[in-house]
Amino acid sequence: MVRNAIPAVIMTAVLLALPGPEPASAQSLSRDSGEVVPVAVTNFPSLFQVEGEVAVKGPISQTSITTMEDVLVPPVRRSDTTHLVDAGTVSTDGFAAVVVTLVGEVKGQLTRAGAVGAVLLLDDARVLRALDERGQFLMPDEVKAPSVAAGAAYFASEPARFTVAYPRYRVFLYNETDRTVSVTVHAYKTN
Repeated sequence: MVRNAIPAVIMTAVLLALPGPEPASAQSLSRDSGEVVPVAVTNFPSLFQVEGEVAVKGPISQTSITTMEDVLVPPVRRSDTTHLVDAGTVSTDGFAAVVVTLVGEVKGQLTRAGAVGAVLLLDDARVLRALDERGQFLMPDEVKAPSVAAGAAYFASEPARFTVAYPRYRVFLYNETDRTVSVTVHAYKTN
């Protein structure tokens, strides 16, 4: 009896050593095939623990725009930092770059040409204190219409692209002409 069991054990070992069917590739599988295919799952050590439901509803936005519309800017030189017009903040958190442009309209007739621009500063207490107390621009990004000419009714800057380094920027406007202007700033945030 033991002699008859040895060939059976050898035969079982040979069958177990033979390779099984090859798993189908992801490209060859289809939902309609109805075919049962072997699946291998490899668990790697977890780097991040995710608990609860994870869902994405709708498309994931890769861009966003912030617009500061029709801000009145009286004549104020860029160097007169105590009188710059604070146009608000731009939140850039989650974006890699921002393209800033400004367009404007002159209120009245210009007799002196000049630049109209926007200075973006990190929205941080120390940076803003340096501007308020010492008139210093720390780490500024800037966009401007370099020379709004006498007789011009409208003006615009060239788009300026900046790498985002901080989550929020404060926007300050200046107007080196001799008339009040209405300025709209567009900040197009992108990845």
